[in-house]
Formats: sequence, C-alpha cells, structure tokens
Amino acid sequence: MQSAGSFQKFIVPFSQKLLAIDVASLPTNNYSSRYLQHLLQEHLYYLHIYASVLHLLQAHSKKPASQIALADFGSGNGLLGLFAKFAGFKQVWLCDMDAAFVNSSRLLATKLELNMDGFVTGSIAELESAVSGHTLDAVIGTDVIEHIYSVPHFLQTMAHINPEMVTVFTTASNPHNYLKCRQLIKLQLQDELQGSNPEDFDLAGPTATPAFLQMRKEIIADKFPAMEPTVLQQLAASTRGMRASDILTAAEDFVRTGVMPSLTDKWPNTCHPLTGTFTERILSIKDYGNMFAATGFQLKVYNGFYNVQAGGLKKNVNSFRNLFVKLTGKYAAPFISLVGYKSA
Repeated sequence: MQSAGSFQKFIVPFSQKLLAIDVASLPTNNYSSRYLQHLLQEHLYYLHIYASVLHLLQAHSKKPASQIALADFGSGNGLLGLFAKFAGFKQVWLCDMDAAFVNSSRLLATKLELNMDGFVTGSIAELESAVSGHTLDAVIGTDVIEHIYSVPHFLQTMAHINPEMVTVFTTASNPHNYLKCRQLIKLQLQDELQGSNPEDFDLAGPTATPAFLQMRKEIIADKFPAMEPTVLQQLAASTRGMRASDILTAAEDFVRTGVMPSLTDKWPNTCHPLTGTFTERILSIKDYGNMFAATGFQLKVYNGFYNVQAGGLKKNVNSFRNLFVKLTGKYAAPFISLVGYKSA
C-alpha cells in the first residue's frame, strides 16, 4: 500500500467541510452531480487516494508543498485539486474538458472557501495557455491518463511547459491485473460494438452514445458515399482508436493507395470518434515507459490499494486484498500510480 505520508492529517478536516455542503442544492448538471455523489459515498477512500497522490508528488519533487504549483488535469468535480489546496500547496489550477464539471468544481471551491488559482475548460493546450507566466511544477490526475487520445503529445506539451515537471496519474487500467482488465474490456467492447446510455451504470456518460464502430462507418460514408459496404466495414474496423480527423485522413489515404490503415492500438482499445476520448485504454507499462522516456521523463510505477475505510465485511475482505497486493504486487493492485519525473 502506498503511504500517504503527512497528507493523511488533512483527510478528516477536509472531509468534515466537504460533507457539510448540501450537494443536492448545487446548480450542477445531472451527470456531474451523479459523479460527485458517487465520490462522496466512498469519500474517505478517495481522499486516501488523493493523499497518496500528493505524497508521491512530494516524494519526487525538489520543493516543499508550500512552494509547489500544480494542476489537477481531468479534474472532474475538482476534489483532488481542492484537497491539494486545502493541504497547503502554493497554487492549484483545475482543468477539465467538460464545462459542467469545471462549473461544479468552481461551486465546490466557493463552498469550501478555497481560493483556487484558475479554472480551465479544455485540454492540455488550454492549460498551457492558462498557466503562461507561471511556473507549473506538477500535473496530477486520477482516472484520466487512460482516456487521453495522444499520450505522447500530452507528455510533450507538459515537457514544453516545464522540463522539470513532476506528474502523478492514477489509473485503474492496470495491465497486470487480469480480473480488472476483463472488467474494462467488457466496457470497451460495449462502446465499440453496442453503444452505451446513462442507465448502463452509475458513471456512464451524460448522453446515449451509438457504437463507435457505427460512428466511424457514418463518418467515412458521409465523405465517400459510393464506397462498397464490405470495404466500408473493413475500413471502419481498421480505424478503431482514431478520432474523426484521423479517420478521414486514413480513409483518403486508402482511396488513393488501396492500402488499409494499420491499427495503432491493441484490441479492443477504442475511442469516441468525435471527442477522441478512449474507453479505459489499457497500455503496457513498457509502452508508458517509452512514452515518458521520449520526452525526457523517467517513469516509476506504484501499486494502489483497496478500500479499507468501509465498515464490516467489506473492510475485512479488502484488508486481505491489500495483503495480497503486498505479496503479489502489480498483479493484484486495483489501480496503479504512474509517476513521471526528470531523468537524472
């Protein structure tokens, strides 16, 4: 289990302030509210994860927390970044592509009486613009790196912002946990072949989404309406893991050369063709290591832990699971933390 170090002392007081908020009264949209309620149901577990993220950041940084400026990327409702500000980090920006989540995080910051340094709607390019003129020491995030369309581009941008950047990203897409991967692959297959809707599970997206394969077919057919159905099907399958602009480029190349595009991701990794957001993308640690190394960062991977904050049988079962993680390491970890820092 990762040690959360000195940041654990902030969990109880932050939790007390958080639970004092009447979340139902916040003027947020249904999806961001539903996601926040999910986090609050297991808030102590998530706060322990956040404490471990901050501990790992501190352990790999040359500065104390009071001198570290960080961004919570893919911040959602902003709880990680809000906790970091509460714990005494110098500057904290919250960044998410979804404006509704950014609005929710702004409302929570006001309720918690935390003066954040910025709220950014957008991706890494918008964050880079927002922190221009500041020294951003770190970028952290939970359950975000597995959704990023181009991890190499993302890391390159961070290196451009600050070559000495420290990054900490947790992800449940642990390639070594067989059972977890099976769960995630089911979600990938559903998005790719069937589509999804908000009723599927608690954290399903805000709107119904057609099958990604069908969406790619429609994107290609709209550009090339005379394409043979069998060729269209094959081309749609061969552009899995691409967003619309890259799909059309691949289709145009095929029409010109007759050569089908090569898949860039292993089956069944797939992304939303319009947003480029991947569904729980599963990448090997070697792949991540190569991506980090290519931008001058060293990668260190830490094993996550199960929730022992709950009571009763669940606590006992998860205590045993955590013991199993200690014995088997990455093969049993429910999530992993990817820490990037400047190579020596």
